[in-house]
Amino acid sequence: MKLNQNSLSAKLYRWFYKTDTMPTNLCPYFWKLVTAVILSPLLAIYTLPYEIINYKRRRRDTYSNMLGESLSCWILIAAIISMISPLGFFFYMPDTDSLLWVIMGVGCILWGSLILVGIGWGIYETVKYLKSKNSNTEKTDNVIVEMVKAKYHKYCPKIDWK
Repeated sequence: MKLNQNSLSAKLYRWFYKTDTMPTNLCPYFWKLVTAVILSPLLAIYTLPYEIINYKRRRRDTYSNMLGESLSCWILIAAIISMISPLGFFFYMPDTDSLLWVIMGVGCILWGSLILVGIGWGIYETVKYLKSKNSNTEKTDNVIVEMVKAKYHKYCPKIDWK
């Protein structure tokens, strides 16, 4: 079976297991991929501050970079708190001159801007996918369909990465 090495499942596999080598057999790849899909949201939440702070540190390790990255991490945490706070509008209406009112307003603005960015990104990815679909004539196999076929016929197919 042929699979694309740049597919989302292959990228998730490489990120979750921190490896560059891909397996050549579908059975272990499939079950490791299922484990990665189930546990990757927890790992992503757990490692997000580490990834944010240590992203540029691998290239250069100066105090100004570390302070800037720490500041960006705190800004991100404040943005997340601001984005969670609009849920309070369902339960409590704060005074118009309070800090909570400002935080809720910033959260609503962040949500609106992220929704617009998400819509724009979705349109961009759809156009990019349609362009690549028209130019790419070679089709790759679906991992789930191939695994079901393999279990039914009691074999494990070899994976050819392209």
